[in-house]
Formats: sequence, structure tokens, C-alpha cells
Amino acid sequence: MIRYDTIRLAGYVPDPDAEWTVPYYTLALPRPQRKLLLDLYRLGLKRPDDCLAVPVGRLNSLFQALAPEVVSVAKWLDVSHDEPWLYARDPVPADVFATLMHAWVNDLRPEPEHRQAVREALDALRPGELRWERCEVPMLARTPTPAGTAQPDGRLYQLLPDALAGLALDLAPFSYPGGSLGFRGVARRPSDRGAELLSWPPDRYEDRDGRTWWFSALLTLTLQTVPFSPEFRVHLRCGVRRWATRTGPNGLYLPPRRAASVYLLANAPWIDDGTESRASARFSVGRLRYDRALRTRRWEAGGPDGMLSRLRLRQPFPQPDNLIGDPTRWLAGTGGVTAAVVHSAPMGSHGVKAGLMPGDRVPLTEWFEQALPEGLVRTPDPVRANRRPAVRRPAGRRTGEVLDPDTRETTDRRRDMAELLAGEPFRAEFLWLTEPIRDAGVQALATLLGLDGEPVRKPAGEASSSDGETLSWQTPELSVELRLARIGGLADSLALSPVDQRRTSALHAAIADRRAQVVRRLPAASAGDRVSLTLLEIHPKDAYVPRSADPKFALRLGFRDAKRVTQFVVNPRRVPGKPAKADEARARKLEACWTDGFRQLGHRAVPAHGLGPEIPADTQYAALWLVKRRRDGPTRRADLVPIAVRVRPDDPAPERITGWDVRTGEWVPYPMLLMRLAESAELPTADDPDDPDEEPLPEGTGSPAGTEDGDTPDQDEDQNGPTERHRRIVADAVQEVLFGLRDRPTLLLVHAQNARRLWPWLQDGHIEPDRVRIHGRPAQRLAVQGPGLRLVRVREGTDTETPQWWGHGPQTSDDGEEEERVGIATGLWRPPGHAPRNRVFGSTGEKAGPGTKASVMASRWAFRAYTRKGKTGSTIDTDRPAWNPGLLEIVVAGCLPDDDPELWATLAHRLRQSPGRAPLLALPLPLHLARKATEYVLPTTRDQPTEPEEDDGAVQLCFDLGVIAP
Repeated sequence: MIRYDTIRLAGYVPDPDAEWTVPYYTLALPRPQRKLLLDLYRLGLKRPDDCLAVPVGRLNSLFQALAPEVVSVAKWLDVSHDEPWLYARDPVPADVFATLMHAWVNDLRPEPEHRQAVREALDALRPGELRWERCEVPMLARTPTPAGTAQPDGRLYQLLPDALAGLALDLAPFSYPGGSLGFRGVARRPSDRGAELLSWPPDRYEDRDGRTWWFSALLTLTLQTVPFSPEFRVHLRCGVRRWATRTGPNGLYLPPRRAASVYLLANAPWIDDGTESRASARFSVGRLRYDRALRTRRWEAGGPDGMLSRLRLRQPFPQPDNLIGDPTRWLAGTGGVTAAVVHSAPMGSHGVKAGLMPGDRVPLTEWFEQALPEGLVRTPDPVRANRRPAVRRPAGRRTGEVLDPDTRETTDRRRDMAELLAGEPFRAEFLWLTEPIRDAGVQALATLLGLDGEPVRKPAGEASSSDGETLSWQTPELSVELRLARIGGLADSLALSPVDQRRTSALHAAIADRRAQVVRRLPAASAGDRVSLTLLEIHPKDAYVPRSADPKFALRLGFRDAKRVTQFVVNPRRVPGKPAKADEARARKLEACWTDGFRQLGHRAVPAHGLGPEIPADTQYAALWLVKRRRDGPTRRADLVPIAVRVRPDDPAPERITGWDVRTGEWVPYPMLLMRLAESAELPTADDPDDPDEEPLPEGTGSPAGTEDGDTPDQDEDQNGPTERHRRIVADAVQEVLFGLRDRPTLLLVHAQNARRLWPWLQDGHIEPDRVRIHGRPAQRLAVQGPGLRLVRVREGTDTETPQWWGHGPQTSDDGEEEERVGIATGLWRPPGHAPRNRVFGSTGEKAGPGTKASVMASRWAFRAYTRKGKTGSTIDTDRPAWNPGLLEIVVAGCLPDDDPELWATLAHRLRQSPGRAPLLALPLPLHLARKATEYVLPTTRDQPTEPEEDDGAVQLCFDLGVIAP
């Protein structure tokens, strides 16, 4: 494997003294008009005084669909200010703006009893008389926080990416061997953060079966902050946007409770402004969803009472059924309108695989960099943080006998399991649906534990299962018993009738019934606190209709009632590839499932840090994870559960890995933590009298606190609202956990995206080095919370918060010319130059999962040369998965005065090590264990984003869940 000493980031920072201004036209809404709109919106609210701002999310969506040149920089209008929130390169025609505002104001209070109030508001507002004014926007404006973190002007989160995208659109098309790509802009909302560039027309790919698939290159620009850095950073993400064209008997499949984005181009303006204006070159974006009440597909903001139905469009939107029935026809344009439906995973497989390898990302990035304005430069290449000795994998116990690595690994695993079980046999169950999965599961367990020879077979003695049996093995270290039985009706959909499936009480009653079935079906649990493991084979999630009929959560709770932890394995409808490869994939999958089951029992090897005495010998690791269950999620019950996990590497099992019981204030073994978390997931079997239907919140409503997980909320939040109450709960939990960790030196790990909303001090704009502020209390020195406490915050690449990267270095070509070498590099990285107190590092891993064998020079568009087994040729990689490890940001937020922050960043990085030769974990082990524990609070059909990103994170998540590798 090639070693790289530097990596390159697709990130850009301003020169310290640089200036760059861009002209925009802005529209300001004076305070009286804002107050008028707020008064209108408050009509009909249960607690009108709690609402302090006007939601403009639906208006932003209307602009995105019908006036794509408009850039909105706010989701809520604060009535105490009158700063502009709408920007455009050219003024929006008065007729167009007035038409959209009329539709939106009517939508603020669409109830019949408020029609007179709406008319009065429109008469006073006079949207047709509002004027756009030209202004120069300083694009590099920023102010430092007390800790030295650059805070951009809030509007720049939308405007700076938009301006950079405009410069890139002025470039010549991107060229590659065999073709070129031209790009268009895409309308964005503030909640989308940033700007998009999309290659158009789309490229086509024909697979081996003759089916045609369509896709485009996607460039996303976002503005990010970096803790303690005096400069902000612009991130560029290169990816692929795949278009949905695979139809069934009813057309495209639209996942329930989710919207499908549709990119739209028209050859004339959507709204007639009475002039000879040209159509926008940008894509508009609309959203299609299935309306359960109307039992039909509709445009969001549409329907019989929606905003779109009130507008007379010059070019009508495609009829949903026509678009869904034949999406390929709309890609080329029909009736003056081009429409492209974004593919998402629930729609099924796609012939073009997600993601781009460096072979595509690097040229696209270099093409974009030609558009950078003076004063905005690429981030200096990070270098290896190599002041620490390289970690060595633990060599296992010395027995005097020379063992090969696999034998040593399985022997150590048996010994560790025996220690965990205090000498008792390892007893597990596997309830199966299909014989291939059953046989693979038995073989996978034998492989992981090194169980040689045929097992002893005997009937399981289960009256309700005539085909059950128990397999047993005996080894010098451990006795193993595996009970096999068909899962039967336990894997069926929950009993929800079409009439009752939307009622919360019916769902909870169905869950309770399945729980009771589980307990009746299983043999009695062992005495004491011993928890056992059950593997369950169930149907694919799309077999359960409606989604709430998925039995996984009910099974999880039922097996908890029977003192079992559970690991699910899905029976695929079809296993692609040759039989040998399918068997190999099935074996890997089952090994990963067993390994994750072992983790739930508390068996997990703790990486040796290899840093010597600089790390105190009795140092413990801890992690905090917040579980936020939404009321409109699958259980229809809101919840907040703080989870804390503690790892003491040198303690014997089961004290090595423990979790904090928030009710009793004690550390309990990890499997017991999972059991008690499941207790917190108890669901009532009667409807909430205050909210009988528990339906999702209407589009565009809610509180500002619930709309943004980033660092810049749009308004002051209600001090008695749900977010504030949750912050107090989290503050109390953090204080209790910290008090419970004071007895030893501690490395506490927290996750930025998970915790910062409810622990605001973790946000970039508030965090301070070597201090800590628990919400509602004054900031204090970190040492006050514990004399040996260190605090590390990690951040993943969600929403491009950390930049894309690649290994970078020179190489000599065959003709003697020096050229750039790119690849994937594993390691810990720091900014160049000697900065002893630098606190921000990057952690990267190797390729993993489906992308292990992917070439770094793989391309979706261009043919590349290859040499394989002595043969040369050319290939294109459109149908092969691309996988790039994300960059995990590690911020040493707090340490002791004499500490080297790099030492503790290195420790956090090395806690990502997996046993044996497995790839790095996505997160350090304590955070990994805490995040995995959420499975016992959240249903496994957890809420998904409206439109998942088609990038490397999806594959990384698969790895985290134990599907690819432990």
C-alpha cells in the first residue's frame, strides 16, 4: 500500500486581508409588515404568544420551484429586525413576486374563518409595491469569537456558495477523455445549505441486460466553520446524482412519508410577468409525495387547497401520474418542461452506483478551482501527525505455542467470551426463515469461535417448534450451545388493519401483542442478570406495508422481556452475482451479525493505544450520545434519552464496558444497559387524549428550534419550549455522568452533530479551549469537573461539514515527467507547520465494504487502462460502487495545561481500530458503542431524511451497522 505523507482537502479559505464583494438585489420587509404577518400566522395557534417569528419555509419552497434565481437566507422572519432575507442577481418582476406572495400569505392561514384577516393583511402588505434594491455584499466578512473561531456573516452560508457557483458556471465545460460536462445551477432553500451545480444533459449508461440508466455529476458547495480557526472554510463535494427511471406496474415507487425531489427546467418563465423575460437557466426543484388522505400523488404545496393550485402558470407542472408513469420521457423534455426525479435507495437498485472515486473527484475539483476569486485559496495540505510511535496490533496472549493469526484471534475470542460469561457456556439462539441463511449462520459462528468438527445435535425440546434443535461444541476455553428454530409468524407484519393503521393506540397494541407472542414462544430465561443473544432472520423492510407494520421494534422489545439481546439478519429477495460470490457475501454478512451480537453481550476488544506512559495507566474512556425520537416517527412517540458508555481497557469483563443508568445513577454492564434502555421504550396502548391522532406536523410549521441542527438558529428560542426543556435534561445528565467519572483520568468523547443542538456549548461559535459550559450554568475550567478530564469533540462529514479529501504526493511517470499521485491514506493529520497547541485534527481510514476493491482511478465517465493477471485493457466503472473514507474531525476541546493535544487526538484516532484486520470504525469505540445502543430506544425503521445523500456515508453507515464488517 502506497504511503502518503500529505492529503489534499477540497476546502478553501480566505487570505487574512482579502476582500471580495458581489452585487445582489435585495428585498427588505419592514418591521410593521413583519409584525402584520406574525399576527396573521398566530391566529388559530394554541399558544400564539410562544411564536416569535414568521415561518417562511413554504415560501422558500415556492421560490425554489417557481423563481429559482431567488436566494433566501432565512427560514424564519424575526419581527424585531428588518434585514433583507431575499437576494437575486436581477430584480424579480413585480408581478411575479406579488403573485407568489399572495399565494403564500393565503397559505399562512388557509382556514375559512381567517379569510377576512388574510385579505386585510394583503391590503396592508401591498407586495406588488415592495422594491428590490442593489447592494454590494462583502463575501469574506467574518468576526472572531472569544475563542478565535471565525464566524461568517449569517447570510453568507447561502450567498457565498451561490456566488462561487456563479463563477464556476462561467467556465468552459469540464472536459474528460471522450467527452465533456456542462453544468447548470440548482435552486436551493436555506435548509439545504449552500449551492449545487448539476451536469446537464444527463449521461446515459446501458447495463448488461440492455436497460438504460441516467445520471449527472453533482457539485455541492457549503460554507463551514472550524473551531479555533480565524478563517472559515468553503467545502466542495463532488458526487453523482442518479435519476429514477425504473418503473413498476404503478410507475415509480414513492416511499411513504417521504418526498421525492424533482428537478425542473422550463423553456419559459413559470409565471407570466407580462414581459419578454427569459426562462431561468437554473433548475427549479419541486417535491412529489404520496398523500395518504387523498390517496394520490401530489406536489408539495399542491393539492386542492395548496399554493400551486392557486397559481396560474404559463408552463404547468407535470401531472404527477404522468411523470411517475413515464419518467424517462420527461428527461428529454415534454411540452416545454424537462423533469428529472431523483433516485433514492427505497426506490430499488440503480444501474449506476453511488459516489465518485478520486479518479473523478480530483479532475472535477481542479476544474472548479479555476473559478476561485482572488483571495480565496485552497486549504494548505495537512501532514501526518507523526510525533507518536506507530500503533501495533495486540499480539494476543503468549502461550508458548506459535499460532497463525486466525487461530490466535479465535482462541482469544473464546477466552474473552469465557471471561465475560464467568465460565458459563455461551448460549445463543438463531430463529431462521430460510435454510441458506441458517446454514451460513451456523458456519459463521463456528468460524468466529474456531469451532472445529461436527457439533453434537439434539432436539431443542420446544413444543411449538417441531423442527428445532440444539447444536453444541466443546473447546478447552468455552462450551457453546446454539438453539435453532424456525421463526414462523414472529417475522410477519404486525396486525394492523387498514382502518386502524394510522391510530397510535392500534400500533402500540400490535407491538404489545407481538411482544407477548415472543415471550410465550421462548424457553424460560436463565436466572440472575445473565443476558443471552438471539439472531433473527426477517423479511426485507419493503415486505412490511405500511412501514409501521415492520415487526423489528416489537421483536426487540419482546426479546428484551425474555432477557435476550437481538441481532437481525435480513433475508434478501435476490442475491446478485455468481453463486460462489453470493455464498461468500452471505458468510461475511452472518459473521458481521454474530460479531455485532457479541458486542451487545459486552464482548468487544478495546484497541491498545500504543502510546506508552504518556497516557495514564488507569485512563478510562467515556462517550455521550443523545437519542432523539420524533413524534412523527414509526412509534409516534417522542422521547429523549441520554446514553453514556464507559470503557476501562484493563478491567475484567463484564466491567470493561459499562453504561450509565440514568434512573439509578450507576454504571451497569453493557448488555444490562441495553435491557434498561428497552424499558425506556415502553409504549402506551391508549391514544394520548391531548393529541389523539398524533399526525406529523404540517409542512412548514413547528418551532424554529426544531428546524436546524447547525450552529446558527434563526431566532431566540422559547425559554419554556421543548428544546429548552431537553437542554435542561441533557445538562443534568452531563453533570451526573461527569461526577460519576471523577475517580479516574478520563477521555470524554462527544459527537458534534448528535449533541450540539441540546448542548449548545459544543457549537463552533461557543466552544472554548480547556473550559466547559453545561447549559444553564456558567462556563468553568474543565479541571473543575474532574482533575484528569480531557474532552474531545468529533465531527463527521454529514452535510459536507468535513471536506472531501484524497492522498496526495508526487510520482514519476513512465516518460520521466513528475506528476501528481492520488489515493487513499490512513492516519491522523494536522495542519502544516509546527503548532504545538493545535487542537484540530483529521482522522482517515482505509477503503472498506463494497469499495475495498475499487480502483482509486475509477471513473463514471471515462475509460481507464488496467492491468490484471498480466493482461491489459480498458474499462469504465459506471456500475461499480465507489467508496471514499470520510474525514473525521477530531477537536481536542479540553486537556491539562501540560498536555500535548496531539497525544489525545492520536488516542481518539486509535480508538477507531477494529479487531484483527477489519477496517477502522466510523467513530472511536466508546462513541460507536453508545450510538449502537440507540437500537434499543429507536425502532430500526428509524426516520430517514427526505432525500438521502448519495455519497460515501451510506456505505460507511452499512459498515457501522455490522453488515459489511465488524
